[in-house]
Amino acid sequence: MDVAKLDAIGEEILAWCVDQDVGTFRSKFPRPTKDWPMTDFTSAISIALGYLALVLVGRIVMGAFKPMDKLTYPIRFSYNIVQVMLCSYMTIEAGVLAYRNGYSLYPCNPFNTKAPPVGNLLWLFYISKILDFVDTTVIILGKKWAQLSFLHVYHHATIFLMYWVNVNVGYDGDIYLTIVLNGLIHTIMYTYYFVSMHSRDIWWKKYLTMCQMIQFLCMNAQAIILLKDHCTTFPRKVTQIYLFYIMTLFILFLRFFLASYTTPKKGSVSKKSN
Repeated sequence: MDVAKLDAIGEEILAWCVDQDVGTFRSKFPRPTKDWPMTDFTSAISIALGYLALVLVGRIVMGAFKPMDKLTYPIRFSYNIVQVMLCSYMTIEAGVLAYRNGYSLYPCNPFNTKAPPVGNLLWLFYISKILDFVDTTVIILGKKWAQLSFLHVYHHATIFLMYWVNVNVGYDGDIYLTIVLNGLIHTIMYTYYFVSMHSRDIWWKKYLTMCQMIQFLCMNAQAIILLKDHCTTFPRKVTQIYLFYIMTLFILFLRFFLASYTTPKKGSVSKKSN
């Protein structure tokens, strides 16, 4: 399939997301982010499919090699520091932009279609999801197959496409809260990853997962209020998709939390019985 056809499919998806026919969407829907780098559907779907290929091919190829932990150490060391700095910046910048433009915590904030205050930052947030693929690369090179779970792959592949939609049609207003929440959680998460490189026993590991689930609850609460109040400043169908998607993440993270921290491990059960 050529680029023009792929981009046409992307236009149809976005038009459906904002409840418009394709012709009206192309001619009348304001899209100041349309020509920004990698916001076209061809780039987005190619990157997402490339990520899935990385998982599949990497799993097969690494079967012939030993874990490369020594090779990945300097990558992990610098990568975690970069992520902590980047996520911290995005969290603070989103809060500052919201404050400067009078956005509140209560949903249904103004949505600027000509010069979106949050637009540039949202684009950076979207691009940062590509950087997150380094997590998967390191897991594959280290042959940490238990970490290469359905939750991990599903989350990384779909969150990138979710924000492709947002950067195209949900590029301002209430989207700022997502950057604040997700940026904060990722700052804490990559701090944990950095600390775990030098320490095995980290007592607050399970609380990190709890914070991630609280993040999802806050995002769901925002989406529910947007729908309940019939807010017209943010695309309604995008909010519905967002709500369903975040609910799937919450369920998967809850399942992981219960399996990891509440289900007795076989070793500990046998020791107690002995």
